[in-house]
Amino acid sequence: MALSTHRRLHSFLLMCCSSFKRSGLRQFSKVAGEKPPRQMPREKPALRRRNPGGGGYPLLIIPLTTFGLGTWQIQRRQWKLNLIQELEDKMLAPPVPLPENLDDLKQMEYRRVVVKGTFDHSKELFIGPRTNTNEPETMGSARATSVGVHVVTPFKLSDRNETILVNRGHVPFVARPPELRREGQVEGEVELVGVVRLSERKNLFGNDPLKDGYWLSRDVEDMADIAETAPVFIDADLKSTVKGGPHGGQTRVQLRNEHLTYIITWYVLTILTLWVWFRNYRSVKPHASVVDFIKREHRKL
Repeated sequence: MALSTHRRLHSFLLMCCSSFKRSGLRQFSKVAGEKPPRQMPREKPALRRRNPGGGGYPLLIIPLTTFGLGTWQIQRRQWKLNLIQELEDKMLAPPVPLPENLDDLKQMEYRRVVVKGTFDHSKELFIGPRTNTNEPETMGSARATSVGVHVVTPFKLSDRNETILVNRGHVPFVARPPELRREGQVEGEVELVGVVRLSERKNLFGNDPLKDGYWLSRDVEDMADIAETAPVFIDADLKSTVKGGPHGGQTRVQLRNEHLTYIITWYVLTILTLWVWFRNYRSVKPHASVVDFIKREHRKL
């Protein structure tokens, strides 16, 4: 029994010593002016750096592709400008006779040719709506108010048994009926210079020429079939214009040249995608906690 009492006394003394040590440490900490130790949360890295490997560098294919497309469009634009200049030079070259093989004209678009023959005004065809190319192109100009049609007339050649189509030029819609322009219906043999033209791309809306009375686009084969002529089409030049008749010289070199817009678009996309890639994969920024710490310390100064 004495042994049991001794053990209880020993345990009580140990508990008292432990309590005294804890109390003494607290008092010592308060005297020293220190705060009791506490558990500090784990801080995030001070710098945020994304690793471009795997998920970053492969994405550079996007700006590289757009840059390549922009460069390609520069080459395409130069090619288109050279082609337009070539066609304009053809229109300035001296006229040549029609080739013996009329199929050769398919390789001669915009080339000037000289022909001699007679018009068949009874089979006139029309292409419209069209403006007069020779009117000034300004806001509110005569061109804007003189919408009409191009008069296409079969032309019987004098030197061979062939009939072709000649676009005599522009007339307003009100002057489309032949009886309103009898003075301009040339009779007898004439010689004129014209520009070889091929079929245009068909209009997306389409139309019925026999019902509407005119074609929306130049369809050489269809028009030649209706007028019973060879599938040859020329635009008469300005000198063919006669009083009371259609206004000739309606040829325009029309080639789509929107390459400058494409160049700007692709290069802007290149800059934007490079900026996004650099911002996400190469830009090093301090963590928000580091910025807050610097601000606090700066205020203490």
